Amino acid sequence: MSSSSSSTNGFVRDLRETIETQWREIKRGEFWRLVMDKQVTRPLYRDLMLQVYHYSKHNSVNQAVAAFVPAPEGLLRFVYRHASEELGHERMVTHDLRSIGLLEEADLAKPPLPATEALIGYLYYVALRYGPIPRLGYSFWAEDAHAHIGEPLAKICMDLQLTSKNVTFFGSHAEADADHIRQVEEALEKYAATPADQELVTRVAITTLSLTGQLLDQVARRHR
Repeated sequence: MSSSSSSTNGFVRDLRETIETQWREIKRGEFWRLVMDKQVTRPLYRDLMLQVYHYSKHNSVNQAVAAFVPAPEGLLRFVYRHASEELGHERMVTHDLRSIGLLEEADLAKPPLPATEALIGYLYYVALRYGPIPRLGYSFWAEDAHAHIGEPLAKICMDLQLTSKNVTFFGSHAEADADHIRQVEEALEKYAATPADQELVTRVAITTLSLTGQLLDQVARRHR
């Protein structure tokens, strides 16, 4: 193994440890405590899913926008493929809410919470300013999020008596996670080869996960 390859593999390990630390902080937050310690209410779940709707509606687009910044052909193929795979995922959110009588069309037109809007805007900024390599920092933790959100999701399903037919958004992501995680790690190992690239990837990962934690806590504060 070359020293460059070894360095990149070490970077992926370090990035994973950084993300684990960030998740531990989120799990000490208001949302986590509210879901795990109290009976989950239908309004809380609805408000959570509306924020998921808002940001997931943009994920395909901001992924594709990253291709405006010059990048290796192989990485551009990765971007196009993943942008296509993300397209329309917000419709699974509306399906899930509709399946339990919680979808009000007017709710979809309401503005997102501040942290949600910040996350959406930041991802467009990253895509336009830095391109596809740093955006891998978001994909790195997002594709592996089910390993962390599985526990509160199970609690939500238990409290609200939801079945797999009612949680297609999270269910579909869980099924695709393993393959997507491998693809993202391979892209990082191949393309995030310089210290500058690795610093940007790490910064994007930390910032987007931090904003996601703030999103969750802002939802919780509306239901304390």
